Amino acid sequence: MTPPSPAWPFLPAPEPAPRLFVSHFDHQRFHAEAWQQAGFECPAPLASAVAKRHAEYLAGRCCAREGLRALGHADTPLAPQPDRQPQWPVQACGAITHSHGLAAAVVAPRRDWAGVGTDAEQWLDGARAERIAPAVLTPREHQALAAIAPEHRARCVTLAFSLKESLFKALYPLTGTRFYFRDAELDPQALLRLREPRGRCRLALLRPLSGAWPAGTHIEGHFAELAGRAMTFIGVSQGV
Repeated sequence: MTPPSPAWPFLPAPEPAPRLFVSHFDHQRFHAEAWQQAGFECPAPLASAVAKRHAEYLAGRCCAREGLRALGHADTPLAPQPDRQPQWPVQACGAITHSHGLAAAVVAPRRDWAGVGTDAEQWLDGARAERIAPAVLTPREHQALAAIAPEHRARCVTLAFSLKESLFKALYPLTGTRFYFRDAELDPQALLRLREPRGRCRLALLRPLSGAWPAGTHIEGHFAELAGRAMTFIGVSQGV
């Protein structure tokens, strides 16, 4: 596992900028001593898991710890809660992601950010994108996708998938409500912008998640590419 390093592939950077740290790992080289060497304890539910799960979990926690250190927080175990969400310090919020040997974590001060989400995905090929699109895209998104040149569609589906993953990570801790891909929608112009190397887009909730998050609420998302993978970020400012 490489030491976590700071990164921010999204433009423009929101202010104040959350901290994103990234690490690369090879699960085939994972060994049990890695937990102690990294200064973490292996959670009991993970004890019987395969090496890949150990490696990605540990790399993600190491990235999160570096993000918290960058904000001035003491080290914390970031233990999983019953819903498998990390236990963040009261003064911070964050999210962890991993994808095919890459782990990343975004961390932000809670005085400025109510919630943050990030997601990394390997780019889908055309056949797989076509298979999963009906589960990821709403009918309106699917109609907009049909107007996009075939060579760009897999990229757009990958980023739509990733943006909705980031949205869940940002909003679930705030609402306690689980929701699914087709419960949020990119407007047609936003879907077209996903062809660009990086940028911003808006998503709308299609169902209420709580009194503070009714259907029709709009949230801004960021997308980019990092280390050959699709990368997305969604942040909810305090007071939104």
